[in-house]
Amino acid sequence: MPKQKLLLSLIMLISIIPFSKASVSPSSFKTYLSEDHPRTSKENLRIAQMRFYTSLSLKEYQTLKGKKLNFIERKLFKASQQRMNKMLKAYDDGDGPTILQKMSWYLKGLVLGPIAVLLAYIFLKDEERELIKWTWFGFIGFVAAVILVIVSLSNTR
Repeated sequence: MPKQKLLLSLIMLISIIPFSKASVSPSSFKTYLSEDHPRTSKENLRIAQMRFYTSLSLKEYQTLKGKKLNFIERKLFKASQQRMNKMLKAYDDGDGPTILQKMSWYLKGLVLGPIAVLLAYIFLKDEERELIKWTWFGFIGFVAAVILVIVSLSNTR
């Protein structure tokens, strides 16, 4: 999660600073707004900025930045574009896991406990962190149930 916030902050910084030096206006983002997903205007602007950033070539980015990038900066630019493309693909595919998926991983965590958490980390991808979170919620319920059983057994003796 902190990586995503850092990445979005970096995108915003990269998106805002070059426009003060270049002749590109924020109105060019309007072509990148997606009408498929009605969202708030702030979120639409963020998505538009991400689409604009991912569509930039290296030469265009260097022009907007106002300087030539070194080797590491070029690799970081390409890596951030790829990561952003994955984020946009997840956005276009939908909002994430459904309620049934969340509940199924919650129940797995509740019934199987630590085994379910281990299975979640093995089988779920990095983009499915939301389901891992729900597995942990189920695991917390599992721990609470075990504690209740231990306390109730100790009180009957």
